[in-house]
Amino acid sequence: MRNLPDRGFTLIELLLVITILSIALGIGAPAMGKLIENSERKALLNDLLSGINHARTHAISRGVNVTLCPLDENDRCIRDWNRPITIFSDPKRTRKLEDQADILQIIPAPDTGQLYGRTGVRKHFAFRPTGMARDSIGHLLWCPNDDKQEKAFQIRINMGGRPILARDFNNDGIVEDAYGRNVSCP
Repeated sequence: MRNLPDRGFTLIELLLVITILSIALGIGAPAMGKLIENSERKALLNDLLSGINHARTHAISRGVNVTLCPLDENDRCIRDWNRPITIFSDPKRTRKLEDQADILQIIPAPDTGQLYGRTGVRKHFAFRPTGMARDSIGHLLWCPNDDKQEKAFQIRINMGGRPILARDFNNDGIVEDAYGRNVSCP
């Protein structure tokens, strides 16, 4: 009868594999977290840009006023931009959702970071049937939870109703506002 060699791992081999896996996970987990955070940031940016463009296009193509804002429990525009943002037909310019059928799109609340709407005395952005946003220009500023200005983005809405993504013209890693200053998170 032949003796077969023992099959399996030695304790040293097992510890070596566990050590290598621990190192790989220790390096990979933070990188994966950054990847997810960056993906969520880009998704919100794209949702906002497409929502603004959709609101403006709908106003022009249907010849109706369109409002973009977060709503309270009474369906009135409020300043809390960290709530879902509703885009709706607003023919009377009341800044209140009168009928659920008027909803054109809802942009989900940000999963991470804080979104700030700078709309002056208004609580909304509005597009006229011409596509203009004359009385509701301003910007949306998103700031990350870790307050790293390099990750922040800003979308400005000009009088023509067009969204403009702030850029980093001086190559310092932080986008500039309309006046050429680095955006700053509150």
